[in-house]
Amino acid sequence: MPPLNRPGRVDHLIGLILTAAYLAFLVGTSLDVGVPRDESFYFFAADKAADWWLGLLDPEVESFSRAEIDRGFEYNHEHPVLMKSLFGLSHRILHDRLGLFEHHMTAWRFPTMLMAALALWLAHLLGVMIRSRAAGVGAALCLAFMPRVFFHGHLACFDAPVTFMTLLIAYCFFRGARSRRWAIASGIALGLGLATKLNTFFVPFTLLAVAIVDGWVWKRRHGALRAPEGQRGPLTYYGWIAGSMVVLGAVVFFAHWPWLWYDTVDRLGFYIRFHARHVHYPVDYLGFLYFKPPFPVHFPFVFSALTIPVGILIAGGIGVAVTARAAWRGWRDAPEDGAEAPDRRSAEVFLLFSLAVPFLVIALPDTPIFGGTKHWMTAMPFFAVLGGVGLERIARGIWPAFEGRALALRMGALSALMLLPAAWATVTYGAHGPAYYNALAGGPPGAAELGMPRNFWGYSTVTVVDDIDRLVEKRAMVFWHKATKWAIDAYKRDGLLRGDVRYTGDWTAPYSNWAVYHDQREKLPEELDVWRAYGTDWPVAGFFLDGVQLMSVYERPAPPETPPVPPGGR
Repeated sequence: MPPLNRPGRVDHLIGLILTAAYLAFLVGTSLDVGVPRDESFYFFAADKAADWWLGLLDPEVESFSRAEIDRGFEYNHEHPVLMKSLFGLSHRILHDRLGLFEHHMTAWRFPTMLMAALALWLAHLLGVMIRSRAAGVGAALCLAFMPRVFFHGHLACFDAPVTFMTLLIAYCFFRGARSRRWAIASGIALGLGLATKLNTFFVPFTLLAVAIVDGWVWKRRHGALRAPEGQRGPLTYYGWIAGSMVVLGAVVFFAHWPWLWYDTVDRLGFYIRFHARHVHYPVDYLGFLYFKPPFPVHFPFVFSALTIPVGILIAGGIGVAVTARAAWRGWRDAPEDGAEAPDRRSAEVFLLFSLAVPFLVIALPDTPIFGGTKHWMTAMPFFAVLGGVGLERIARGIWPAFEGRALALRMGALSALMLLPAAWATVTYGAHGPAYYNALAGGPPGAAELGMPRNFWGYSTVTVVDDIDRLVEKRAMVFWHKATKWAIDAYKRDGLLRGDVRYTGDWTAPYSNWAVYHDQREKLPEELDVWRAYGTDWPVAGFFLDGVQLMSVYERPAPPETPPVPPGGR
C-alpha cells in the first residue's frame, strides 16, 4: 500500500467549498423540516442553558450558585448540555440580538447544520489521506446525499452533532497515531463528544481495538512493540492518545456541565442509569410491531440496505470489499519488510472498525432501536469514505490505462452518474427523511407494503400547517396528535401557522373540532379515537409521499340541524 497522502491547501479549499455549499443547502431548507417532539423540548432547554451562560456576563447574577445552575440546567438533565447551550446561544445571539436569522427555528438549528456541513470536510480529508483527492470528494458527496442524514442534519437534536463528533474523534485519533499534537487533540475531541451525547462512549473502545491490531502488526514486522532507538512507534503515540482521552476527555466533560458540580456522584449516577435502562418505544419493522427486546439482530443492516441510496450503497459495498482485502493483505504480509508504508499503519482497519461498531452495538438484541437509522448514523461518514474508495476503484477498473487528472475527470463523471439519483432523492425526500426508502425497497410505497415505519414523533406536522391555516375557523380547537404544544408554538412563532389556532393536548380528540393524525402503526388507537369522536373516518386533507399516507386532517362534522317545529306543534 502507498504512504498516506498529506492534505494540502487545495484539499482544504475543496473541503471549505463543500462545507459552505452544504451549509447553505441546509439553512435554505430548514423551514421545510418539521419539529419532532424531542426537538421542541430542546428549544426550551436551549434557551434556559443559554441564559445561564449569558448570565456570566452580568456581575449581579450569582451564576455559580446551586439555584442559578439548577435554573439553567435542571430541565432535560438526561443529556449533556454542549449542544443545548450552542442551540440557545445561537438563538439568543444570532436571532434575538444580531438579527442574522429571520426565523427562530433556523437560529436554534444552526449549530447542528454547521456540524453536519463540517462532517463533509472531515470525510473529504480522510478520503484524501487514505486514498486520493478524488476519493475524498466522492466521500463528501456520498455523505451529503443520504436523505436521512440530510434530514437529521437540520434538527436541534443530538444525532447529527454526535455523528460529527464521532468523526472528529476518529480523525484526531487517526492523525494522533502519527503526531503528538493530534494525540493531545484527540482527548479534547473525546470530551466534546461525551458532552454531546452518550454514543461517543463506545468510540474509544473501537479505537482501542484499532490500536491493538496496529500494535500487533508493528510487533510482527519489527519484532517488538518499542520502536528502534531515535524513532517513535505506535506504543508511544497510543500512550499519548490514551492519556489525553482519559485526562482531557474527563476534564472537558465535567467542566462543560455545571449541573454535575453539585451532588456530583448522585447526578452522574442518574445520567448513567437513565441511559443504561432506556425505555423501549414501539418499532414497526418488516410488518411486525416490536415493543420490547429481544429485537432482530439484522435490524440495522436491513434498515440501512433499504434507506441508503442504491448508488451510494454500491459504491460503499465495493469500498468495503476493497478495504477489507487491503486490510487482510496488510495483516498477512506484516512480517515482510516494505509490505506496508510505515505511516499507513492499519488505516484500513481503522475505517472498517469505525464503520462496523455502531452497527454491532445496535444489533445487540437488548439495544433500543426506536428512531431507525439515526441511532447508528455515526457509522455513515465512514461508509461515505468507503463509498469514495469504491467510486475510485470502479473508475480504475473501467479506465485502467489512465492516471492523474485524466482519471480524476473520468471518476468525476462516473460519480455524477452514480450519485445524481441520490442527490435527486435528497432534494425530493430529504425534508421527509424518515419516510425515504430506496429503490431496493420500492420507494415509500414498497416500504409501506413491507411494513416499514415512515413517521416518527411528529415531524410531519409541518406538511399540513398550510391546510390548517386554510381550512379551520378562527380560534379553532385542534388535536395535533404527535406534535407538542412547543412544536406548534414554534410554527406560529415563525409565521408558518396562524397564531389563533389552539392546541388541545395529547389524547384530547373528543374535545377538538379538528384533528391532525400522524400515520404510525402503534398509534392507530388514537386515530380510532378521532373516528369515534367525530363520527367519520374520512379525512378532509392530508399529506401523501408517492401516494403513501403520512398525515391526515379530520374535521368534526357539524351536528344535524334540529327540524323546525311547525305551528301548533308536531
